[in-house]
Amino acid sequence: MAEMRVLIIDDEEVIREGVQRALSNRGYVIAKAENGEAGIEMIRDQGFDIVLLDLMMPGIDGFGVLEWVKEHQPQIEVIVITGFATVSKAVSAMKQGAFDFVGKPFTPDYIRIVVSRAADKIKLERETHRLREEHTLNIATIQNEQSRLKTVFGCMAEAVVITDNTGVVVHHNPAAIKILEIQTDPVVGKDIAQSILDTNAVEMVHQAMAKQVVVTREFQPGTISRKYLRAHCAPVTSESGRVIGSVTAFEDISTHKQIDRMKSDFVAMVAHELKSPLASVEQMIYALQVGCKYESGQACSTMHKRITVRTRDLLRMIDNLLNLSKMENGTVEFNLEPVRGHEVLDHILDVVREQAENKEITIAYMPSDEDWWFNVDYDHIRTAFMNIISNALKYTPQGGRVEIATTVIGGFANLSVQDSGIGISDEDLPHIFDRFFRVKGKATRHITGSGLGLSLVKEVVEAHQGYIDVHSELGEGTCFTLSFPITEPVKATPEHVAAEAQPG
Repeated sequence: MAEMRVLIIDDEEVIREGVQRALSNRGYVIAKAENGEAGIEMIRDQGFDIVLLDLMMPGIDGFGVLEWVKEHQPQIEVIVITGFATVSKAVSAMKQGAFDFVGKPFTPDYIRIVVSRAADKIKLERETHRLREEHTLNIATIQNEQSRLKTVFGCMAEAVVITDNTGVVVHHNPAAIKILEIQTDPVVGKDIAQSILDTNAVEMVHQAMAKQVVVTREFQPGTISRKYLRAHCAPVTSESGRVIGSVTAFEDISTHKQIDRMKSDFVAMVAHELKSPLASVEQMIYALQVGCKYESGQACSTMHKRITVRTRDLLRMIDNLLNLSKMENGTVEFNLEPVRGHEVLDHILDVVREQAENKEITIAYMPSDEDWWFNVDYDHIRTAFMNIISNALKYTPQGGRVEIATTVIGGFANLSVQDSGIGISDEDLPHIFDRFFRVKGKATRHITGSGLGLSLVKEVVEAHQGYIDVHSELGEGTCFTLSFPITEPVKATPEHVAAEAQPG
């Protein structure tokens, strides 16, 4: 702590010197003033902790100095110096705020005692002030910490329920009401069994407190929530180790379970979709190896065609998987270029015509009178168109009809593919673009597929700033419409014309 600064104000030099000698070697910093005006000036400029003040001085007397000190620097402790004949004035000074008084003549020991008491009071006040500031700061820190904890607790996505050691809920966050779908109001102050109507959940809380261990359990949808939840319950103990309650966090893991289910479905789907055509190809290859020389050339040719078709299906499925993976990871690259729409469709129709003939399906192609171009990645857009048209042929029964039409309206080119197939129910229609989703039923039992084609089509169309629409009636057929913004046709340059004119 800093040294005490003491100012002696007295018009008698002998008193000033006597007080200074009495206080010397006591660790005080001492200054002297010969009258009230000089004393006030020194206090104003330098500041002091203790002032020994003579009451009877010419000019500004001690009462005037005392009044100024108490008004401008009340933290200073003032000890008045007065004669025995003027004790009543010393009492008056005490009433105005003086700390104590010393009568003349005085002994050095008495001066030291009085000044020491004043110094002790100042030290105690300073320590009290410091402790009060620390206390205020600690309270503010605690309040801020509580506020932060309350904010974090309230913003947590997980449901958190806190109970006492009897299982009565003492606190919970807002997410608990939403995730646990608690209907009771209020929750706090009631046994947890009244809010969470599941014996396993209640047993988990009591088990965690009884055994003083963390208990983890999973709850199926329909038990304590419509969601799939994972709960972690931990006991809360005091410093002495006594269990005083529990904290349970409920985490919504529905998405994780859905992903796990999708992974399982994917593995099962890939295993099935690869196993069936590969087994078929293996059998046909074996038949060709051991019996082709005994069969007619037409039979062998038919087997070769079947092998080609099955192999092509496998390659298409693998391409779809790879393209979807790239799009999901953002690693796919689109090499955009102006492409003539009719050129893409003409090529695809040449490829699928054999598939249509095998099922005796009529393909009616109605191109728009207006030629149109769009800015696309040729390979990806061709894959999307191929998937849509192949899908229509796949779900159209023997002898059916598929109508393909293009129109140009309002700066967009529209490709419509209408089939006379089995159609899609209102229940299944919202899910047809989900990955690995396939319509299940008696009519689709014999139709193979991975459930990736339409997902890929939607990804490709939207990546080209287009959109896709679908209308379907069960038993009547389905119509897919793909729309793309058109662009200006490519103008042939003289060099391009000259190059095409040269003989190949």
